[in-house]
Amino acid sequence: MSPFDAIYTRQSVDRIDSISVESQAEFCKKEAIGREVRVYTDKGYSGKNIDRPAFQELMRDIEAGKVRRVIVYRLDRISRSVLDFANVIDVFQKHHVDFVSTMEKFDTGTPIGKAMLMIVMIFAQLERETIQQRVVDAYSSRSRRGFYMGGRVPFGFALKDTVIDGIPTKMYEPVEREAEIVRQIFSMYAQPQTSFGDIARYLEAHGITKRDGKLFSRSRLRDLIINPVYVRADYQLYDFFKAQGTNIVNLPEDFAGTNGAYLYSGGNQKRKTISLEGHTLVLAPHEGLVDAKTWIKCRSKCLHNQSAAKPVKARATWLAGKIKCAHCGYALTAKIYHCKTKADNRYYLCTNQNHAGGCRFGSLHADAVDEIVLEEMRKKLAEFKILSKNKGEGCSPQVVKLKSRIDTLEREIASLLDKVASANETVMKYINHRIAALDAEKKELCIQIAEFDEQRPDDAGEISGYLEYWEELSISDKITVVDVLIERITASKERLEIKWKI
Repeated sequence: MSPFDAIYTRQSVDRIDSISVESQAEFCKKEAIGREVRVYTDKGYSGKNIDRPAFQELMRDIEAGKVRRVIVYRLDRISRSVLDFANVIDVFQKHHVDFVSTMEKFDTGTPIGKAMLMIVMIFAQLERETIQQRVVDAYSSRSRRGFYMGGRVPFGFALKDTVIDGIPTKMYEPVEREAEIVRQIFSMYAQPQTSFGDIARYLEAHGITKRDGKLFSRSRLRDLIINPVYVRADYQLYDFFKAQGTNIVNLPEDFAGTNGAYLYSGGNQKRKTISLEGHTLVLAPHEGLVDAKTWIKCRSKCLHNQSAAKPVKARATWLAGKIKCAHCGYALTAKIYHCKTKADNRYYLCTNQNHAGGCRFGSLHADAVDEIVLEEMRKKLAEFKILSKNKGEGCSPQVVKLKSRIDTLEREIASLLDKVASANETVMKYINHRIAALDAEKKELCIQIAEFDEQRPDDAGEISGYLEYWEELSISDKITVVDVLIERITASKERLEIKWKI
């Protein structure tokens, strides 16, 4: 059977000013004189969509290769939606079917018809993108107002109905048995020497499982620890995320120490396990399970430990655990390449580059990097010697750092006190909370300074002495010295940045 011309007619309701399906068919047959035709008719169906029996039959015949050309009285007989019309035309083109509209003189078998089709497709693409943007905007708006946005319900919670701004939605409520397990996990991980492996083994030994009866894995525990739905968000949490470069939707005074929070990635390419910068934090309507101090301690530990090379296993570099990839945040590891004809070579490689879709860091010559870092350490200690004369002889790098922090706290307290006169009741509550926290931190720093004065007589000169005999030190001793001076090193082929502890 050879392909035929298909005439499609549609009429939603019988009206005096509307053309009947019979009249539509007669007009269309003038375009198919001398050809075999078949008429598909939908009477009493709207053009708001393409869910019509005769039209769907037509589409099936097109996909079966039975149709050579589709003829309609007007374009809107197919659909009043530009997007639907464009999708139908895509099917026509895929199966090499021409399209003709008698009233608009639209014929895709002619050059002008193809040009008109391109214009229609451009408007259809605009409509697609507009719809997509509306969806994105609606999602962003609802998420920023604390609405439940779907997804797996975190361990420790169940869903219940609620209303936000007059709109029905869902929120979390604690499941007490699971909530106790969550608190225990956070309490254990807050201990400096406790790892995810330690917690997983403890839970297994005590028969504690997830809802599905399976054991907690290390990755599942990590996902639990980094999720702010568990925290009781207070001003400390606000300060923590602000310092990390996170976008915070709510005002500081909204962080009253009760609600949990949602963390959204948005368009940020950095994973939340590696960096909090550029992500968005929103207070949630439910009550958190863990106090902010414990949560921050666990989250900071998780950020610090992300893909860190372990110093105890260091063999090829004294920067193990300190040097990170500037592109992805993963640790750099030193690898030795043995050579029979010349000296061995050491290179820094990103630990993420062997993963699927991993980092394209390449390599850095380790000896050159180590020499630069050693020279920067000497320069930093030289600066510190000048600084120590102003701070008082015998001050250790740690003491100078603590005193510098106290100066910062005092400036922030003074700034808050300046705002008291114009503050309303809500802002005043936040100011009081914040000043109390700053005073507490200041007292703790003073205690640490006193302990250093009694127990840590070593100063910058003593550390400088280590650098003078650097080549004679073991890797373990070098790592100890570096740990006193350096918090983190980020490296790429273009730059090397050092974040100092002093």
